[in-house]
Amino acid sequence: MFDLPSDGDAYMANPVSEAALTGASLIRHLDDVRFASLRALRQLLRALDAERIAIGFVAPKGESIREELVWARGFARCGESERVLCCAGFAHQVRDWLSAKNAVVSIDIDVESSTWHELPCDRLLLVRGELIADGRERLVLAVQLRGEVDLADGACHALTLFLNEYGSRRSLIKP
Repeated sequence: MFDLPSDGDAYMANPVSEAALTGASLIRHLDDVRFASLRALRQLLRALDAERIAIGFVAPKGESIREELVWARGFARCGESERVLCCAGFAHQVRDWLSAKNAVVSIDIDVESSTWHELPCDRLLLVRGELIADGRERLVLAVQLRGEVDLADGACHALTLFLNEYGSRRSLIKP
């Protein structure tokens, strides 16, 4: 696991970090992991001003993301998800990111690409956690945005902590 930096104010000084750390705490301490995770996704959606946010698993070659839980704006379905997002249009970027040290990648989604019809957003922000399922798929947070997002210092780390907490409790969720 990660250690918190000595300057704890870097985490609580921005809404994204605050939502991620609150979500991690809820997941750790509440018996209802599904409720805690969905509440955290709702808070993160607002903090990131996102259109849609999902916890899922990215395939090892970056070709797809299999969602588990999702929260979206408006009247879109929220909760469990069986959606598999095809990442063919930017699989090379995801593959490069999976082998890089940086836990976050921001991918531009071109309106003219075939990917845009599946991901109607301008940008896809991916954050990875430490959990690897079935020895292959890596736990990720997939955030669909309409514009640029500039994560404050500590926000990336806080999002990773949130994912790691979800991943550690995930096996307790009953199908």
